[in-house]
Amino acid sequence: MPLPSRPSSEPTIVDGVFRILTVCSGNLCRSPQAEQLLRARIAAAFGRSAIPALAVASAGTKARDGDPMDKHAAAEAVRLGVADSLDHRARRIVEQYVAEADLILGMAREHRGAAASLVPSANRRVFTLVEFARIVEALASGSGVDIEVTPLGADGFAAFMRRVVAAAVTARGLMPVPEDPLELDVEDPYRLEPEVYRRSADAVEAHIERMAVGLRSLARGTH
Repeated sequence: MPLPSRPSSEPTIVDGVFRILTVCSGNLCRSPQAEQLLRARIAAAFGRSAIPALAVASAGTKARDGDPMDKHAAAEAVRLGVADSLDHRARRIVEQYVAEADLILGMAREHRGAAASLVPSANRRVFTLVEFARIVEALASGSGVDIEVTPLGADGFAAFMRRVVAAAVTARGLMPVPEDPLELDVEDPYRLEPEVYRRSADAVEAHIERMAVGLRSLARGTH
């Protein structure tokens, strides 16, 4: 008797690691900042310096493979406590990156759309960073969505995070749509004034912090 096939909406790798892919345009500013901050802030929210079951990577829809991180964006990441910004090298997004990820976070709606167009079956796992942070916050507080997420248990962090994503898919249809769609985007600072770099980086950090706090609450079952 053949084994049951995996639903087409699931990532191509399903193991003990939860994989997040962040996406922007050049993979020089927003998505590497998000990659680095997600790795640090989620671990810190769980009282750890690192979570082995969490893998975060980034890519860009227009990236040139191998380019270093924009120096101004890297400086903002350092200001926010990131230690590995100089190690970043840009990658152009390809189907494999999307297919393997458990969660894809676009820095703007255009990046969400680009990822979903590469792998249509991954559409359920694709959000903007702002969108996903809002949903996790709502799930944790119970405001506007009444969806239970089984807390972190013996099955591990990756399984817990996959439950969060499944709940987020349902919650997305229940959440109010912002009057201004731009609210779902993080501003692109590339080659703009220093204050735009600062504002954009602070927005990335703020949404990730909201997400990390919400995940901690859901993991503890304290929502």
